[in-house]
Amino acid sequence: MTIEGELLGRIGSIPDPCSLATGVPVSIQEMGLIQGLEYAGGQVTVRMQITSPMCMMAAYFMREIEQRLASHADVQSVQVVFDTALNWTPEDIAPEARQRLLERRIQTIGGRMLPRPAAR
Repeated sequence: MTIEGELLGRIGSIPDPCSLATGVPVSIQEMGLIQGLEYAGGQVTVRMQITSPMCMMAAYFMREIEQRLASHADVQSVQVVFDTALNWTPEDIAPEARQRLLERRIQTIGGRMLPRPAAR
C-alpha cells in the first residue's frame, strides 16, 4: 500500500455529522467529499468539497483530518483545502451509502418512524 493510501485510510472513516443526525452514519469518503490526497516529503494536502455553501462543518473536517494524520510518523504538516466551486451532488455518494440513506427515508415519514415489517 502507498503512503497516500494509508493516509486516506486514516481519514476516510471520519463520519459526516449531518449523516449522524439522520441515524445513518456515512463517512466523508462515502459522501464523496474527499477529492484527493497528496503526500510529498512529510507534507500532506487533502482536497475536499462540501455539500453546500451553508455547511458549517468545514472546521470539524479540518480538525479531524489534521488529528488523524498528524499522528503518522511520516507526516510533518497537514493542509486541508476546500474546493469553493461547490460541485458536489448527491450522485457523489457511494452507491451502498446512498441505499442506506434511501432505506432510512422510506422508514421515516413526517418525522414518524413507520413500523418495520415482522421478520418471516
